[in-house]
Amino acid sequence: TRWSALNALLQRLPTTPPVDAYYVSSRYGKRKDPFTKRMAFHSGVDLGGVPRSRVYSTSPGIVTFVGKKGPYGRMVEIDHGLGLRTRYGHLRKILVKLKEEVAFRHKIGQMGSSGRSTGSHVHYEVLFDGKPVDPMKFLKAGIYVFKG
Repeated sequence: TRWSALNALLQRLPTTPPVDAYYVSSRYGKRKDPFTKRMAFHSGVDLGGVPRSRVYSTSPGIVTFVGKKGPYGRMVEIDHGLGLRTRYGHLRKILVKLKEEVAFRHKIGQMGSSGRSTGSHVHYEVLFDGKPVDPMKFLKAGIYVFKG
């Protein structure tokens, strides 16, 4: 029973990157804002890559937001349950609809540079109970989960 519960939890955690090929162009936390040149909090991680690269959901869930959202540009937000949500910003194109149920690695959009952006990337955010947490912690944990 305990193993089944742990397995169900693992299937809900966003432990894989939303793109296949990327480089980290900006980390989570305090950083120098590329526009204002002042220190500011960055609530996600920017994964740079080739324009129009496919962006995938990192865990199954329900799409709770689709559209333009201020500096995020074209954005998708997915509710994964258990208080977890993910955001995918600066998309070139959105391929899902509001309230759509998505599976793990469901194609949700294309990498772009919409909104307040300096180049082709996806701004990837993980929120727990409405508060941002470092997505890299989930991605690093995923390396170990998929090894075993």
